[in-house]
Amino acid sequence: MSTAQAPGSEAPGNVGIEVEVDENENDNDTDSSLGDNLSTATESVRSSLFQGVYENGRLYHKYKDGAYILPEDGPEQERLDMQHAMFWRSLGGKFILAPVERELREVLDLGTGTGIWVVDFADAHPEANVLGIDLSPIQPALVPPNAKFEVDDFDQPWTYVQKFDLIHARMLLTSSADFPRLFQQTFDALQPGGWFEIQDLCMPLLCDDGTIQGTALEEWNDKYMEACRRIQRDPSWTAKYKEWLIQAGFVKVEEKVLKWPIGPWAKDPALKEMGSWNQINMLEGLDAFTVRLWTMALGMTLEEIQLFLVRVRNDIQDRRIHSYWPM
Repeated sequence: MSTAQAPGSEAPGNVGIEVEVDENENDNDTDSSLGDNLSTATESVRSSLFQGVYENGRLYHKYKDGAYILPEDGPEQERLDMQHAMFWRSLGGKFILAPVERELREVLDLGTGTGIWVVDFADAHPEANVLGIDLSPIQPALVPPNAKFEVDDFDQPWTYVQKFDLIHARMLLTSSADFPRLFQQTFDALQPGGWFEIQDLCMPLLCDDGTIQGTALEEWNDKYMEACRRIQRDPSWTAKYKEWLIQAGFVKVEEKVLKWPIGPWAKDPALKEMGSWNQINMLEGLDAFTVRLWTMALGMTLEEIQLFLVRVRNDIQDRRIHSYWPM
């Protein structure tokens, strides 16, 4: 997770967290809308935009089809809302970690998804105008009066008239073809002294004790990385966020590294709970993460993928495998 401020004095930091394994858990038990106004850069919304693209049993966004590899259907929306709750818990009941002291008048959320962050933030900050943008028009119609949503592509040139006090982004890995350009646009769109915070997963998935070696989960990890590279959306780019933010002109760039275990194998109670949540997150998202990407980039059939994912799901539920998401 990275926070960055428009010019001031720089105070970079990097915090790592070690996760101790709960030795008692090393068995193989398994736990079973859209706003009224669209920006001038946004394509006018026609009825076909809301129909989506149906493929291999999942529904994907219609606008700029293929720019984002995950679906937009009901199961994925439920997973995203659960993931929002996971971030809320990890951040200690906060929307952001940035030490924002200024009054927030204009706030932008990039890749807003279901819009849950925008709605909650707008409720908590009635003084702020909160805008969420996404390729998918899946946000609710009933929102706080200070919240709105637009169908837009943040990877294209920005045309916002207003400058923002805060720009927020979450889980953008594989969503941009050019993060340095995106960060430069973010920098240019901020008020002097404004803040940008991006919360993201850095892949590949990691394992500190080698228990992932030789497993189907490790093979999935490697294949996922290779498939993303083939479509030029390398998920390891997130490790370069700090460097790219500084290059864009940001100061006070700080990076905090968290770990989300996959499964309840950690000894620490909070991490054990997060591991249980992330196990569900991973199981419910595995099909979404994999199917379109692998059929498109690796040329695999749906049947081949689904057969392989049976083994991966077994590994995700195996407490002897101590893998985690570096956040």
